[in-house]
Amino acid sequence: MLSLALGVAALVSPALALTPIETFYPPTLNDTAYISNASIGTYGGVYTAQTRTSVYNASYGVYDYCTMPHPRTQEYQMPAAIASGNVTGKLKFLEYVQRHQRRTPYNIFPYGETAPYECDNVLAYLYAAPQSGVAPVPVYGKTYTDPTNPFVASYIPGTCQYPQLTVGGVLDGVQHGKDLWALYGEKLGLIPKTPDNSIWLRSSESPLTQQSAGGVLRGIWANYTGSLPLMQQTTSVDTVNAGFSCNAKSALLSAIESTDLWNEHLTVTASLVQTLGDITGANTSSWTNTFDHFSDNFQARLCNGYALPCSETDPTSCVTMAQAEEVFRAGDWEWNYWWRNNANVTEYIQMVEGPFIGEILAHFEAVLAGNSTLKYSHDFVHDGDVGPILGALGITQLRWPAMGSNVAFEIWETNDATNKFYARALLSGQPVETIHGVLDWVPLTKLISILKPFVPSDIVALCNN
Repeated sequence: MLSLALGVAALVSPALALTPIETFYPPTLNDTAYISNASIGTYGGVYTAQTRTSVYNASYGVYDYCTMPHPRTQEYQMPAAIASGNVTGKLKFLEYVQRHQRRTPYNIFPYGETAPYECDNVLAYLYAAPQSGVAPVPVYGKTYTDPTNPFVASYIPGTCQYPQLTVGGVLDGVQHGKDLWALYGEKLGLIPKTPDNSIWLRSSESPLTQQSAGGVLRGIWANYTGSLPLMQQTTSVDTVNAGFSCNAKSALLSAIESTDLWNEHLTVTASLVQTLGDITGANTSSWTNTFDHFSDNFQARLCNGYALPCSETDPTSCVTMAQAEEVFRAGDWEWNYWWRNNANVTEYIQMVEGPFIGEILAHFEAVLAGNSTLKYSHDFVHDGDVGPILGALGITQLRWPAMGSNVAFEIWETNDATNKFYARALLSGQPVETIHGVLDWVPLTKLISILKPFVPSDIVALCNN
């Protein structure tokens, strides 16, 4: 756990006097006043990063949307029960769930983008190989803008796909992996020196998670020269990244977004949405019904060294940082509402993430039963997977799971006669603060019981209801 005696104890927000861990848990996040309160700013969060670099520009441990912290040896603290000598034990299993690293935006304004995004220093490899025989040429995609293409005027000139990992994201992934190896490999002796059958690597079908995995795994196994399987389910039935079809989900989400509280948050942000629409031309329902699109566009700009957008027709009319901060607060509010603060949250998490949570629990239960062959499982997924998992844990407040967000489930085997296996759940390196208490050292059976209600007994029947 982060030691506040270290240099990082410096307050990250002079106005709010926040410590790094406090930036993850805005206490008024359930209230729509959180959105419109300009004095909050980013609630100590960081939303900027340098262009084309992985240089970390915030105190370690702070909620940093561009480069989220993760477990590393400098701040990591052993479980108190182990450190004090009250029990002896060793780390038996690690389930590590993370969002991909930073990227270009998904959502482009109707007139396109006035500034080109450059990704010419990222080689997006694209090839398939037979299991044996001739090796293919390792071709990679290199995006270009053809001057004869009549559609480019309303899109984006430059050398990026939308979305794709930027070089800062790739380099951040490598550092992420180096830190995981130093802690869970060298210090705690869990991750093997060379990949073997005790590891399980999983991703969604998205190039974002696959490319992030390449960087992180290189950081973990710096000298490994072989290839590795990255397990994926078929896109149409994938249990992450909203892969499987669930007919009932849209109706439930519609109900969730029809409450008085949801409508109240739209009311308090109506003026902001109107202003942003006037500047950017983005005024269709996909941009105005939630803050997903505006947040995505602004986050991608600031996290890769680009300016906030200006009007296509009036270059003096630009989105201000204060307006972007309100967008980010609204995004945090929405994520907290979707995954923590609505009356149907349990059923919604079941429909979105229940099967994947069930896969994680199967790993836990195998350890508990003494028949697990795995030591280390790493899942490369999306914000839409990390959010519901934290919601299922009962996190007290949920900010938008940012780039590289991570949840480390540690299972420890001890000599405790009452409970042989204990668990910790770390969010970006810190024990998660939840309605069940801080998940720093709980019987594994308790962690399983916390998550179990979010795994439906029959997801097919639930989705067809």
